[in-house]
Amino acid sequence: MPVISVDILQGRTDAAKAALARELTDAFQRTCGSARERIYVIIRDVPKEHWAIGGEMCTNLPAPAPALATEPAPSAAD
Repeated sequence: MPVISVDILQGRTDAAKAALARELTDAFQRTCGSARERIYVIIRDVPKEHWAIGGEMCTNLPAPAPALATEPAPSAAD
């Protein structure tokens, strides 16, 4: 029984987390061949107050890095 564990900053929607779980399951199944019903995905929402980058708590950083944004940045077309 494979278990995929992901820690992410709080703020993503339930739909985004469901999509992430599906994508991770698909990728594992494609690369390792396990049955879907045997693949477990655990997503942990971590508050900014409990996350640090480069020794600095996220709450003290001036703005989130693009990789840490909870929603996709708007594109130039938006």
